[in-house]
Amino acid sequence: MKYSEVSLVALFLVLIAIGGLGIYQIHFKPVMPIEPYEGALGTPWRLLVVVYEFFVVSTTGLYIVASLDEVFGIKQLKPIVKEGLIFALVTILVGLMTIGLEIEKVDRCYFALVGHTNPGSMMFWMIMFYVIYVIFLITTIWFYFRDDLLNQAKEKGLKGFVGKILSLKFLGGPFERSNKNTDKEYAKAIGFITVVAAVIAHSNLGGLFAVNYLPFWHGALLPVYFIPAAIACGAALTIIVTTLTDWIKGKEIVNERYEALQMLRFILGFSLIIAAFFTAWKLIIKAYPTSGWFSNEAVKVFLTGSFAFNFWFFEVLIGLLIPLLLVITPAGRSAKGLLISALLTVIGVFYLRFDLVLGGQVLKLISGATAKVSVHPFEIMAAVGFLSLAVFLYYVLYKLLPMEG
Repeated sequence: MKYSEVSLVALFLVLIAIGGLGIYQIHFKPVMPIEPYEGALGTPWRLLVVVYEFFVVSTTGLYIVASLDEVFGIKQLKPIVKEGLIFALVTILVGLMTIGLEIEKVDRCYFALVGHTNPGSMMFWMIMFYVIYVIFLITTIWFYFRDDLLNQAKEKGLKGFVGKILSLKFLGGPFERSNKNTDKEYAKAIGFITVVAAVIAHSNLGGLFAVNYLPFWHGALLPVYFIPAAIACGAALTIIVTTLTDWIKGKEIVNERYEALQMLRFILGFSLIIAAFFTAWKLIIKAYPTSGWFSNEAVKVFLTGSFAFNFWFFEVLIGLLIPLLLVITPAGRSAKGLLISALLTVIGVFYLRFDLVLGGQVLKLISGATAKVSVHPFEIMAAVGFLSLAVFLYYVLYKLLPMEG
């Protein structure tokens, strides 16, 4: 490992430790002289729910983009599929860890699956579909990587050991060899189920907000709106991990990798246009005079109220307009220009989730009273830790798996 690489690993480990300390202090007596965290005051859904939302929108988009080659046969994306699959796995696992550790009684989280299930709850179905998604995602990745894992198993050292374990070669018999074409067909068939589960799970998350009485959330189109935002985020994150991985390795982005990025550029631009239309119509309908006082007031929070800066600057300008202008102009053809547009898109998506979760709770009561929105230092520590954990896990998996096979 290079010195710069060691320094980055050390930095992420420190940030993860800070996040662990933040989670500890959320659930136990703080060791820092800060007012204790209380998730039920003001806005019950807080920053860690935002981080969870960001991770699940990321995993959905990452897998949808990866499935365009793996399932639907757009071969131009083949050079970047492995990066998308692995980061999709990392983001869903860290996302589930985030929401699991966010709840007040962590030891009761299994109640949602056994013993205390409520099939009439949107949240129950969201959990069930994400569990199904994780199971099929892991299975898809195993079949997709199997041939390369068997080849890696022939190597010496840690990577060879990882190849033997993950390919199940140590079990002998049929696990000692593979038919590459057959494995890819299995990956394609299971991948189709995976992408359906991902779309249902994420739109169901949108439904969890849409059926709520809060005026900014309520509406039939919100579950649909979640999907183009997910695709934009997935395309942007795939661009980021692909570009940065090649640059860190000192490789020039040319030939098939460059063509894959250009296809991602098209996907990103198209999904940003669709997301912009959904955003505009959501605001127009909510702000329309005949939509009612509550809807009008809820939209004012974003147009002229306490979340106006977040909305106009981060969501519209940073997250939609500038990335869209970059990808439709010649500047977006270069790897650097495309990376900038992708980074801005991801920032915009994060603020989209931040504003949706926290801004949607500002107008809370039937009387029209507003809730105070605040972010606790322990939440910030935990959020930084979870985001750092996702990057670190991707780095570890990239090092251990046959990513270039």
